[in-house]
Amino acid sequence: MLQAFVITLREGLEAFLIIAISLAYLRKSGRTQLIPAVHWGVVVSIALSILAGMAFQRASNQALWEGVLAIAAAVMVASLTFHMLRVAKRL
Repeated sequence: MLQAFVITLREGLEAFLIIAISLAYLRKSGRTQLIPAVHWGVVVSIALSILAGMAFQRASNQALWEGVLAIAAAVMVASLTFHMLRVAKRL
């Protein structure tokens, strides 16, 4: 139970970081008209995550899907980190 809590907390913090960076960039660049699009993106992503979770819960070979999705998530987080390291000087 504790392991699931820690994983959920970590994933939530990662999502918060991405959203906060997006909103800060939009405010700093004066593109505040796009902020509602970020909020809608959050709502849609939560809904899709729930649906995907329900689908994967019923899928066969769950261990394979867990591994594939964990690698995909790690690649996306790493690419965001490297991108922010390159662009942070201009923000």
